[in-house]
Amino acid sequence: MKNILGLSAIMIGSLAAFQAVAGEADNQYSVNFTQQAPVIDGKGLDTVWGSAQSLTDFSFPWRTDSAPATEFKALWDHDAIYFRYVLEDQHLAIGTDPKRAILDSDRAEIFLAKDPQLTAYYTMEVDLKARVFSAKASYDLVKKKRATLDSSWNWQGLVTKASITDNGYIVEGKLPITTITELGLWQDEAQSELLCALMRAEFTPLKDGNIDMGWMTWVDPKTIKPNFHNPDTFGSCKLVK
Repeated sequence: MKNILGLSAIMIGSLAAFQAVAGEADNQYSVNFTQQAPVIDGKGLDTVWGSAQSLTDFSFPWRTDSAPATEFKALWDHDAIYFRYVLEDQHLAIGTDPKRAILDSDRAEIFLAKDPQLTAYYTMEVDLKARVFSAKASYDLVKKKRATLDSSWNWQGLVTKASITDNGYIVEGKLPITTITELGLWQDEAQSELLCALMRAEFTPLKDGNIDMGWMTWVDPKTIKPNFHNPDTFGSCKLVK
């Protein structure tokens, strides 16, 4: 009985903590409605992006370096959610190892969770070549760490494009509304709110062949070590019309 009560207390505490974080204005992002879907070509030049809210509050929570400029924008219509990252990067890392090329590359990341406890959440990591590493995962509230990760899982209908620019790179994507619905990711009956984590892997190739790995987040999870896989990395993405 004590174990059950203890677990319940942890779950309630985690939910309360998430609600407190998601309730802060700084941890909410408004996904504006669009009558015209942006062209997803990786160039990021479609004028319709001008109607999207600009999110630039990305930082290095685990290091003192100045964070390179990062802008996230998203729009939605009745068919899909569209997103664009514009990333400043003077030292591009492009992985070539067939087994882990994406994980060795600079990339933009989006996680979407089924619930605040992260009993199921889904990762999307898109590198500067538009290659995608995706996974279905779960979190252990008692041990406070990721419990499972299935990297054989893939997003149905996801479209990604990317391009390298003079100052870095751009990542664009389109995720069908039906996919979000089928995964049970909506947080309200109106199907207007998502639990979202927005991050960036900012890597720098070193002369010795290694990689300096920097980790950037929108919401600072306040962990001692870099860790995107926990409830405190998530904020709220709200579809507005």
